[in-house]
Amino acid sequence: MRPLGGVNADELCVTWPELQHLPTTDPEEYATWFASVEGKLLEAEERYRVLVETLPLATYTGDGAPDTGPSWVSPQIETITSYSPAEWTSNPELLGEVLHPDDKETVLAAMKRVAESGGSRELEYRMVRRDGSIVWVQDSGVIVVDGARRHSRGFIIDVTARREAELELERQNHQLRQLDRLKDEFVALVSHELRTPLTSIRGYLELIGEDTNLTEEQARFLETIDRNAQRLERVVGDLLFVAQVEAGKLSLEDGAVDLNAIVDEAVHAAEPSARAKSIELTVALGELPEIRGDRARLAQVLDNFVSNAIKFTPTGGGVTVATRLRTGEIEIVVSDTGMGIPAHELPLLFQRFFRTERATAGAIPGTGLGLAIAKAIVTGHGGRIRVASEEGAGTTFRVILPG
Repeated sequence: MRPLGGVNADELCVTWPELQHLPTTDPEEYATWFASVEGKLLEAEERYRVLVETLPLATYTGDGAPDTGPSWVSPQIETITSYSPAEWTSNPELLGEVLHPDDKETVLAAMKRVAESGGSRELEYRMVRRDGSIVWVQDSGVIVVDGARRHSRGFIIDVTARREAELELERQNHQLRQLDRLKDEFVALVSHELRTPLTSIRGYLELIGEDTNLTEEQARFLETIDRNAQRLERVVGDLLFVAQVEAGKLSLEDGAVDLNAIVDEAVHAAEPSARAKSIELTVALGELPEIRGDRARLAQVLDNFVSNAIKFTPTGGGVTVATRLRTGEIEIVVSDTGMGIPAHELPLLFQRFFRTERATAGAIPGTGLGLAIAKAIVTGHGGRIRVASEEGAGTTFRVILPG
């Protein structure tokens, strides 16, 4: 196997046996031997030159002094910078002249530090080509200082395509962040504007409902209107809550919370829905200490998980809610025997407005905000949520809070 460039070590030097038999008296033998060695060196030099000149980068060497340029540069430098090797070796100030104004001070200072102390450098900077275009380069060099002797070597690669791609990606990310911020502001504004008329609507519905002259059908119509107004009010509240979370303005009350009592309330509220689908609702409560937190928000989390479990479990299935005390932590587990969640959708569950493919295809009601809100509330209490699911076998959510 031949090394890089096809140059073998035996072809680069004189072997020890050759030195042992170096002729010292016969001029003809000496001339023949010397011509053979010189031929090998010239051949190796040619192979090295071809190798260097075909690499997709420009190499350079020099004495490494702070105020001198390179003493040799490979031809590729002209393709990269538009300036020839002769221009680089004859003008020590060329680098300073072609450096981008925004990079010049930093790059020259870094090069000076390495030139004075020795060592290696890895720099990325811009040069202005002869036609005014900009090229980004990666400059990797090393300066070796050995007493009074010093030398430098390195290479330059054109990384313009990569840097432009990075800058474009950064620009797009900035635009996306701006659009996301505008969307959040719009949602917060619209939600706030909706809340006032909804409150008014429900107020007038309550007044109309007090009319004793309403027929049974009219009363039923009013109940339907009020029920949907409440539903819309909850959606508006969720949108406002999400907007607060995104703005970093999540506000949680602080008080004593009995988690078992919250679980009982959530299960009791879900019993009518469970009975309507013949779902067996099982509760197993462990002995828990009180914790500090926002009772209303934690109740919102439990209501969401229990109602979701019933919503996504087919008729005749089962839902289990359990609490237990672990080492320094409290765990609330909500399991169902429902449709389950595909593995590729699990990482997306807690994103705003995300709904599973099955929920969408089955026209199961929901806004895709419940789990995002639950995660924000649990995280705000110093806790975390874990989920495990298997398609067709059900889903288990675990809410883990500091004990």
